[in-house]
Amino acid sequence: MLKNYYITAIRNLMKHKSYFLLNMSGLAIGIASFVFIALFIFNELSYDKFHSDYKNIYRIQVKGQMMDQSMDMAVSASPMAKALINDYPDVAQVTRIKESGAWFIGYGDKKFNEDGVLFADSSFFDVFSFELLAGDPKTALINPRSMILTQSYAQKYFGDENPMGKKITVEQDSIFYTITGVLADIPDNSHIQFDMLGSISTYKYWNNNQWVSHNFHTYMKIKENSDPEALEVKMQDMVRKYVGPQIEKFLGTTMDDFEQAGNSFSYYLMPIEDIHLYSEAEGELGNNSNISYIYIYSLIAFVLLFIAIINFVNLATAQSSSRAKEVGIRKVSGSTREGLIYQFIFESVFISIVATGLAYILVVFLTPAFTELIGKTLSIDMSSNYIAWLGMFILAILIGILAGFYPAFVLASFKPAQVLGGTFKKGAKSGWLRNLLVMVQFTASIVIIIGTFVVYQQTDYMMSKNLGFDKEQILVLRRPDVLRDNLETFKTQLLQNPNIKAVANSVSIPGKTRYSNNAFMTEENPTMPNVLYQNFVSFGYEELMEFELVQGRFHARQYPSDSNAVIINEAAVKMLGYDEPIGKRFVRPSSKGETHYLTVIGVIKDYHFETLHKQIQPTILTLMEGNAEGYATIRLSNTQNIKETLAFIESTWYDYSYNKPFQYFFFNEDYQNLYKSESTTGKVFLVFAFLSIFIACLGLIGLITYTLMIRNKEIGIRKVLGASNRSLVTLLSHEIVKLIAIATLIAWPLAYFATDYWLQNFASRLSVSPWIYLVATLMVFLIGILAISFQTLRASTKNPVDSLRQE
Repeated sequence: MLKNYYITAIRNLMKHKSYFLLNMSGLAIGIASFVFIALFIFNELSYDKFHSDYKNIYRIQVKGQMMDQSMDMAVSASPMAKALINDYPDVAQVTRIKESGAWFIGYGDKKFNEDGVLFADSSFFDVFSFELLAGDPKTALINPRSMILTQSYAQKYFGDENPMGKKITVEQDSIFYTITGVLADIPDNSHIQFDMLGSISTYKYWNNNQWVSHNFHTYMKIKENSDPEALEVKMQDMVRKYVGPQIEKFLGTTMDDFEQAGNSFSYYLMPIEDIHLYSEAEGELGNNSNISYIYIYSLIAFVLLFIAIINFVNLATAQSSSRAKEVGIRKVSGSTREGLIYQFIFESVFISIVATGLAYILVVFLTPAFTELIGKTLSIDMSSNYIAWLGMFILAILIGILAGFYPAFVLASFKPAQVLGGTFKKGAKSGWLRNLLVMVQFTASIVIIIGTFVVYQQTDYMMSKNLGFDKEQILVLRRPDVLRDNLETFKTQLLQNPNIKAVANSVSIPGKTRYSNNAFMTEENPTMPNVLYQNFVSFGYEELMEFELVQGRFHARQYPSDSNAVIINEAAVKMLGYDEPIGKRFVRPSSKGETHYLTVIGVIKDYHFETLHKQIQPTILTLMEGNAEGYATIRLSNTQNIKETLAFIESTWYDYSYNKPFQYFFFNEDYQNLYKSESTTGKVFLVFAFLSIFIACLGLIGLITYTLMIRNKEIGIRKVLGASNRSLVTLLSHEIVKLIAIATLIAWPLAYFATDYWLQNFASRLSVSPWIYLVATLMVFLIGILAISFQTLRASTKNPVDSLRQE
């Protein structure tokens, strides 16, 4: 029986080659697109699940409220780890990770400024399942100044040498760390990314008892069958037991008074598998994604697959009339309705399997281009993953059955008497369904086009919006602290170059995560903390960044008292409730019992030091004492002689930097990386919007071709009676125009709600122009009309005699 189905399917497909090629190509592209997006989604959902016991691993995070300022932090206090082990039997293991900026690493003549350096407790491998290729996981991080390298970085510094036991210099040539382990390169689907891992015991204050200072990422593994929700409730006891006494000590207020003033402080658990998609806390180890992108990509994947399946159904039902006589003869010859249904579903599955095979080839060959598009390495390799092969085969069967189910019933339901007697009306049984499905295709295409426009415009809006500072023509140098006492001389030397307009340095710059959120008490209310984001800056920093001064003045060298002067932004003024902020003072108690005052000398207009996803936070700029790690910013007068200017800066750097590596970046280019997810989403939307329209056009061309075939005689008669090509195009496009109009009415509300949902991820967002909706519809309309016109003109140029001769 299957052999007969197979032979019949091959014979029919060979007879209708154009139908077969249209169906197969559209379905193959749709399946390939679906698989690509599915691979991306699986990759995003797989984050941190390679750890053997990931279901029991959690990160402790801090949330609270201080003076109407919400707090949500991925970091917690240093003594948290010890308290978890001592106080809670459900906790099996705890480890801490410390991030501390860039480090100068050297081995022989190889010296680099490395960002990917983390420090961790010796219990790191008790919690995580990173693959240690060399070294003992129990002892590799016990001793101070121990360092583990990833395999790539062991190769980078030591080549073919065995790195175990070798020593590298860290920061200074006189400080050595011993290599105690080599790790397999960290998987891309890990939210913890590093190239080097040092022992946390190297830090002087690695084991302090400060519960109100949050600098460590604390992870714990709970015992099997423990209840994390119950544990989270119990953990709030630590607030009263440990945090409360320190708040009273430093702020002079009890925990009860602190809470009665509207403040709060608590801990919560974040499952490690949820961090990448669900955590929006401050102080993350890297840039996380967002679950909303998974929903968007999933929708695109199913829409593309749905459009491809619609094409299949449309073409199959449209072709039904050409097989009507075949069905009539088979029924007269004794074929049952069920047998015919099985046969036609078998043909559908056969086409689907061939299309899926072609899609698999497309996926394998285009994977490098796709990974470059999304900027990530996929966790599933389609060329060697047997489960993926099985998944695609099952997908082919399901698509074949789903796509062939309705056409099979349409074909099997033909009445032999009507077909063979000449009373059968071509396309009568399925015309309404084809119109419905074409309308769905147009709806999906319009929605995707609108989504593409919105994503691109929001990304452009973020890059071109007035951020409150000027990011153009700024060159940023890494680690000016290595200049030590030569910093001011270095800056003075740079200003001798006419291509350099200004030079300053700061601990952080907009877009970098080193702004620290600290508690400040005001002179009017010295017991209640206000959380402000603090940046330490040098003289001239505010002018170089071109912040807009609202009140007061900037820091200036001619005022010695400016060492205790601060500048705040408008958000801070609003939070503090000041009408006249100039002259107001913050109170800063010291560990020695002394009281320091910081006087407000200026107010600047709000500026975006974080991404536009977030509201502008209250900010304070404090004058830097001496030379601290961070960034040196250089505003260029012009970029015409950039190579000569860079050579001058580099030469001057090596004159004063004690031979430390020279590393730089252009501020505007680096700032664009903040919106990498949005940029990637825009590119993905653009590619798949094109594909959705292309697939829809394949189906549309197939339907038009079939329509022209069954109306061939009508067209011939109209041509004989004097009908013009234009009138024929108008006649045949009338129905398509109606479908596009109905699709527009459905697509616009869907697109509005979908884009509004996505735009909610941004605190600062564009207003979507109505023109976007009109342009999207116009694009679909023009594409549809062009497809109709092309096929109609081809048909109208034929000699009418040829069509009238047929019957």
